[in-house]
Amino acid sequence: MDHRLQEMKQRSKRRRHLLKKQFGDIKSQTSETDDEPKTAAGDLAVEISPVAPLKRRAIELIYDDGSKIEEDDGEDYKETPSFQLTTPASRNDYSQNFVDTGQRPQNFIRDIDANERFEEYPKLKELIRLKDDLISQTNIPPTYLHADLRTFDLTALGTEFDVVMIEAPLKEFTREFQQLSGSGNEESSKDSIWDWKDVQKLQISEITANRSFVFIWCGSVDSLENARDCLYRWGFRRSEDICWVKTNKAKPGHDKFLDPNAIFQRTKEHCLMGIKGTVRRSVDFDFIHANVDLDVIITEEPPDGSLDKPEEIFRIIEHFCLGRRRLHLFGNDSTTRPGWLTVGPKLTRSNFDQRTFTGYFDKPDDWLTGCSDEIEALRPKSPPMKPGEEGQGRGRGRGMRGSMGRGGVRGRGFSNYRGGYT
Repeated sequence: MDHRLQEMKQRSKRRRHLLKKQFGDIKSQTSETDDEPKTAAGDLAVEISPVAPLKRRAIELIYDDGSKIEEDDGEDYKETPSFQLTTPASRNDYSQNFVDTGQRPQNFIRDIDANERFEEYPKLKELIRLKDDLISQTNIPPTYLHADLRTFDLTALGTEFDVVMIEAPLKEFTREFQQLSGSGNEESSKDSIWDWKDVQKLQISEITANRSFVFIWCGSVDSLENARDCLYRWGFRRSEDICWVKTNKAKPGHDKFLDPNAIFQRTKEHCLMGIKGTVRRSVDFDFIHANVDLDVIITEEPPDGSLDKPEEIFRIIEHFCLGRRRLHLFGNDSTTRPGWLTVGPKLTRSNFDQRTFTGYFDKPDDWLTGCSDEIEALRPKSPPMKPGEEGQGRGRGRGMRGSMGRGGVRGRGFSNYRGGYT
């Protein structure tokens, strides 16, 4: 046993010596002894070294207790169960690749395009096509209104809304724009920058229906708590977190802009969804169709200075909520869209007329897009409840499938309801 331990220590010493050579730390080495390997520095490269060549083979040490260590004639180490040389095919160090090339890890996620995402799911692809056709037929014309949202009375719009998306020009978003455009004078731009106290003052609770949703962009993780506080003050409860992950395939490299005191580059933003009232997908299928889209958006990062959000967020909302009364706050000329009323100070024109707008929804059920028989047959549905399960599944403990608890039947909530609605 002692002989075995001494042998393992000796070979471990040889490995440490070899690794120091790979890092180029040869000056600190003592002269090689007869029992040390005569491997020339540069035969191998360690990937974790920031100066290591990209295409060189990396070396990874794996210790398995009790495994036999095999070596060659002393010139180099070969791949064994306890000591493996990784190859490019088995090495997926996307973080190091970003450091070396500027290619973000999310650049290598496949099938992120909406047209390719559901190629292997023909029923879901057909469902989305049918919903897009129905939405385009029931959409109102693009409607927009230039208004200063600090002073504008949102109740003057004359109707309640089923969906409100808020894209406030927070300091987190505008700081980068000012730095890239050279307009970094905060005194001159303070009126255009909103803080969370300003956002809380918006009359969201007064213009939303009893069953309604709010989607609020809050940027990075630092602002999530502020966004949750806004939802609470407006009478909504946080239900979902949609994450926008930005790729840089077209322009790989490291950002010119970093947040103050930042260690990592931020390449994602968060959009919180809040729910008002009680909405259950097994009952309110006239109002919501859940689990049609993903809660992750992966698109190319917008050009420098652009504050626009991905267009896919609109499609996610339209597929999910069947209400036609949709409001987009803080939009601009490039974000006007059929089926939406866009209001904000950056709009350069207006075509909003209260009587015309409310006339789109004056008939019973005119505020819903409706649902065809084909869509109803294809859409994801709640699993049927078993006898005796009524009223169960809404606790917050860890529950097995089909039992009470935060998991409920499946997911976080009631009968596969994620966050209380799905």
